[in-house]
Amino acid sequence: MQQVLLIDGVAEMLEVSPSTISRWTGESRKGFNTFPLPISVKGGKRRWLLSDIEQYLESQSTAKAVPPTVRQKRRSAKAFQERQAATDRALERYRQKGGKTAKK
Repeated sequence: MQQVLLIDGVAEMLEVSPSTISRWTGESRKGFNTFPLPISVKGGKRRWLLSDIEQYLESQSTAKAVPPTVRQKRRSAKAFQERQAATDRALERYRQKGGKTAKK
């Protein structure tokens, strides 16, 4: 019989929170990452096979299993553009005031 883990056990093994495991599972269902899907047991409880988690860890190139999320991919490019635009606006306001900071 194969050993199964609860979400807390998986989270502890991967050194992340249980909510992160839930998020990775949801993204995996949508095809955004390769995190193993849980098996359902009586009562709607979710369990992960230890062999699936170990196989997943071996497939990761980094020491800590952190699959990239869609949100992180989108955020990195979008956040850079937003930071750049905010910096440009602040610089423009600074120049319009003659290079002086506003007094409070």
